[in-house]
Amino acid sequence: MEGLTFYWITWIYWVISTFFMKKGSLSRFYLSLWILMLIIISPYSFSLYDFEISFASIMLLVTLFLMVSTIKSLKAAYVLLSSFIIMLAYVCFHLFELFDPVLLIFPRNWMLAILLISLTFILQANKLYRFIILILGSIQGEFLYAYILNKYSFPFLIGSYAYLDAIALSTALAAAWTSFEYLTSFYEKHLNQIEKEKQKLS
Repeated sequence: MEGLTFYWITWIYWVISTFFMKKGSLSRFYLSLWILMLIIISPYSFSLYDFEISFASIMLLVTLFLMVSTIKSLKAAYVLLSSFIIMLAYVCFHLFELFDPVLLIFPRNWMLAILLISLTFILQANKLYRFIILILGSIQGEFLYAYILNKYSFPFLIGSYAYLDAIALSTALAAAWTSFEYLTSFYEKHLNQIEKEKQKLS
């Protein structure tokens, strides 16, 4: 059932932001509110010219461009360039899926998530920027893919549940890997301190 993965993961994000983030923080309040709004508007869409666009995709696009606008110019340019590469990879994956579905030997959402995450981690070392280019590149890819399909009069909903499932899974895997990086760096520092203390005592 399309949308189930998206709802599960976004509700997990909401629980984390509401109950585990620092209380009294404005970022906690805004993040929780933003996630709830995304969940609420996800079933709805509107028509613009020949395109059917979900409100969730517009919300993602506007939010991410606002975040990019707060980044310094050179870093912002690299973030946009990285998201452009993610966009091309996203569209290429969907075109391969359309014309040669035999290549999808694993579940499509997992294949797409692994592809996007691999590129994201290669392109960007900053942990926050990884999520920005991952989501921004994929949602731009939705618009480009819809434009290509429109040339052949194929109906396509930009920001559908299929997209939301794939990108929610991608962000969850990226978050899991980022958490693993934090844990390894924490234990590495902890072990280094223990070794230094041992050397002092000896």
